Amino acid sequence: MDNRYVINGEVARDKIAMDIKYRKLDKAGIEQLCNDQRIQSAFFGSNYAKKRPKREWNKDYLSRISCAVVAEAFNRDYLLYLDEVADFVSKATFRKTVKAGVIIVLAIITGIVVYKKIISGV
Repeated sequence: MDNRYVINGEVARDKIAMDIKYRKLDKAGIEQLCNDQRIQSAFFGSNYAKKRPKREWNKDYLSRISCAVVAEAFNRDYLLYLDEVADFVSKATFRKTVKAGVIIVLAIITGIVVYKKIISGV
């Protein structure tokens, strides 16, 4: 395991959470981290008890739970849950961006078609 998350002998829990939040660390990386004795020694709690239904997952919720690493939980269950929420939110954000782009393109095409019909007098 590299030393990105152990700095001066201390586990950088907040860096781990932020890397998960911003998708720099995926599930496979989390599993590797959880096998590292140095990371395990920083775990507290056995699970993350404040999980919410998927319908409540959004950017604000992701921000709140990524901060939970400091006071509420730091363990395998929490890290995997954070990864699941971060993955869901990033994909939802991407879908919204694509949908907005498609709407803009359709509006432009419609405008061009209408303009050409007006110009041609049809």
